[in-house]
Amino acid sequence: MGNRLGLGAMCALAVAAGTAHGGLLPVHVGITPEGANFRYEYSILLQSDAVLKPGDYFTIFDFAGYVADSGANPGNFTFSTSSTGPVPAGVVPSDDASVPNLTWTYVGADGFGGPSNLGTFSAVSHYEGTTDDHFTGQTHRQVDGHLNSNITDTEVPVPSHHCGAPEPSSALLLLIAVPVVLAARALWRRA
Repeated sequence: MGNRLGLGAMCALAVAAGTAHGGLLPVHVGITPEGANFRYEYSILLQSDAVLKPGDYFTIFDFAGYVADSGANPGNFTFSTSSTGPVPAGVVPSDDASVPNLTWTYVGADGFGGPSNLGTFSAVSHYEGTTDDHFTGQTHRQVDGHLNSNITDTEVPVPSHHCGAPEPSSALLLLIAVPVVLAARALWRRA
């Protein structure tokens, strides 16, 4: 109940501000343990100047450690994953093709308007650690029905680095540096 009141207050504040230009915005990210994994829950707000039409969507980029078939959403949306995109016109997110993107697409009635809290959208990751990455959305403007695309940041999971296991770039540096140091040492001994 407290989460709903807090979320309601955030939505009211976002609507009262009235200056947001994005059609869809992630207003809250919650992370909860789920067995050995972690469920990431995104509360999404449809802004007051936007409407949803079938085919409108939002994408969360580079969701590391995605657990297959773990995407969940409220009614009127479908869930999909892909290596790249989709990307709304006019925005340029960073997108690592080796890390899955999560996309929710609206399939409800034409012209559903904001302001509205669309509910909680979620997916499970193997990782608890987070970083910021891109969130993009495509809606339509209420005033004239033209496409409305936006980009912002949101939290996404990233792999945790364990002490003692070097990152690939560090391991490569060691593979190059060790023979050079040994060769230099051998030359020094001869001199």
